[in-house]
Amino acid sequence: MNYEQQLIRLLKSNIELNEIFHILKKNHLSNAFVCSGTIRTIIWNILAHKKTNLVLENIDVIYADTSETYEEFLTKKAVLSQNFSKYFWNLENVCLNNKKSMQPFGKNISLALETIPETCNSIAVNFNNSKSELIAPFSLDHLFDFEVHPTPRFQQDSTILADYKSRVTNKKWQEKWPSITFFAD
Repeated sequence: MNYEQQLIRLLKSNIELNEIFHILKKNHLSNAFVCSGTIRTIIWNILAHKKTNLVLENIDVIYADTSETYEEFLTKKAVLSQNFSKYFWNLENVCLNNKKSMQPFGKNISLALETIPETCNSIAVNFNNSKSELIAPFSLDHLFDFEVHPTPRFQQDSTILADYKSRVTNKKWQEKWPSITFFAD
């Protein structure tokens, strides 16, 4: 079984993730993708034989809507947070973000994933459409190998590479998953 098939199978078996996609669909966010830390946490916990409780995690959700205003986005985010407060929603319309925001940004989901600091977090899935959709611009190898690498955007700029290094240190992932290997370039 390849990593893509394995990832989809493992994620679809997570009851909380299925509930999250149901909530997104109910709130007219069928085209939204669950991404980054949410996906990484589920997979690393499974590989490390740890229990995953998404109620304790940020739920990273991105979508791309060029016609949405910032006020409409804030309303959508507030409704989701108020009506489904069981989860800590990190909802982002990538079209409204820019490189100064430190959130994924771009004209579409693929481009936005390339702006995330770590390759193991540059992954997004959508289960709301007729078939599962996975976007992983830097492959799934680093995720399944417990490796944290900077994405090319962070490798190419020493200023933001320093931000990447600080970020991975501050996250303290190695305390939770001792098998992780960090790479600086």
